[in-house]
Amino acid sequence: MKFRLHAMASAVCLAAPVLFSSLVLANTEANAQIATVQTSQTTVALLAPAPVISTEDVTDTAQPNQTTQEVIQAAEAKVQDAMADVDHKAKQIVRQQTEKFRLKGRRDIRIMYGTALVKARPSEGKWGDARVIAYQKAVMSAREKLLKQLYADVATEMVRESFKTNQLPEISDEELRKQAGLEGALDMLVAIADTALDGRVEKMGIDGKAYVAASPSKRKIMMKKAFSKTTSRLSRGELGGTIVTKTFETTDENGNTAISVVLTTSNKMKNTLQDLRLSKGNIQPDPRKARISIEQYLEKNKSNLMYQYGLNLMHDELGYPVLISYAQAGNDCNPVDYEECIENREFSFIEAENDAFSNFAEAYQLTGKLQTESTRGEEKIKDATITRGDEGTETVEGTVSRIIKETREMSRQTSSVKGLVGIKETLRWTEKHPVTGKEINGIVLTWHPVNEQSIRNYKANKPKPRAVQQQSATHSSNTSNQGAGMDTFNADDF
Repeated sequence: MKFRLHAMASAVCLAAPVLFSSLVLANTEANAQIATVQTSQTTVALLAPAPVISTEDVTDTAQPNQTTQEVIQAAEAKVQDAMADVDHKAKQIVRQQTEKFRLKGRRDIRIMYGTALVKARPSEGKWGDARVIAYQKAVMSAREKLLKQLYADVATEMVRESFKTNQLPEISDEELRKQAGLEGALDMLVAIADTALDGRVEKMGIDGKAYVAASPSKRKIMMKKAFSKTTSRLSRGELGGTIVTKTFETTDENGNTAISVVLTTSNKMKNTLQDLRLSKGNIQPDPRKARISIEQYLEKNKSNLMYQYGLNLMHDELGYPVLISYAQAGNDCNPVDYEECIENREFSFIEAENDAFSNFAEAYQLTGKLQTESTRGEEKIKDATITRGDEGTETVEGTVSRIIKETREMSRQTSSVKGLVGIKETLRWTEKHPVTGKEINGIVLTWHPVNEQSIRNYKANKPKPRAVQQQSATHSSNTSNQGAGMDTFNADDF
């Protein structure tokens, strides 16, 4: 089969430029569009003519999606640790892209990643929503890494304490008189509560009469040695302009699902987003950056939308910049209750749409604040307890050693924008997750300068501008226990 496949590859190469992802054959043609040819054992990716793309917009920093072969190999290997898997993949991309930019002298580009675990089992109805929350937590975690670099206040305190005495505790006559006076004042209350008190004490396995007649005692610390260090930290800053450029999702053999998200930002991206926000749609297309229509792009990659989250910047077939916002929500209905599932789906789409709008707000204007405090130390205490009874005084000594660890962290990220115009729903989809079978509902919102102009003209009762041409395409499916979002990273945008 391997020999026949190589022969097929050679024959196709004679006919047209091709790229075999599984055979590593190079293709120098940049203007291409992926089609699929199926053999009995291998899926081979062919390239067909596509809209002209500027060579300035194609870089070697883009990372490929997971190939079918990689997914099959990983599935056969049965990943044992989902979190370690997605962490490794995200870390590898960050390292590779950072190194390539460093070699080009681009140290202004910030690339970071975050991870999160889906806090639900695949059999639980809430798994779909828990998965979306994990994407949100991973994004927040990645932003926190940038926040820590922007600004930090740090304060520390170290404390050491030593104490020792050989004076055993004593119960003075004054303490006995005070105790007697207090007992006399409470006699009436005790008499009233005796029945209830005896009942509670006896339930604990203690003799009620013995409890009332307990001898007075006193505890005293005889020796103490302690050390602790406390570190507090505050970070805050502006986080707008962070763009999700890659996502990974893996479910391991134990049913644990983990998410990782890669974010990228730069001054150029921050300024670009602000220019688009304030442009009112008055933007001219750049034919050098022309790709394919957004509708065609989404249709072609429909099987990957389940692994997309956040806001992306792309260019359409005419070279217009387009902002695409991806969001999802789960459906926790009982699968046998059709009416409940339909009703829940409606609310699910509302949740996803709100989340998609929030991506625009967070990309335009987002501030973050992170506070954390940790204490670590050790403590050794030797104490003595003296008890006075009818037969005399009894002394009991004890020693306790322990390690002290205490950590607190609070992170807050907020955004607020007003007057957004021209954001529209471009795609609404419902799919079953390939691993758990849970229903996932998604929304894709887009902002296009031509659409904003059209909406503004509509509001002002002006003629509608010329519409952008639409194209169509096919898509393929992916049914593995791993997923990767579409690679939307373009170095020229940053």
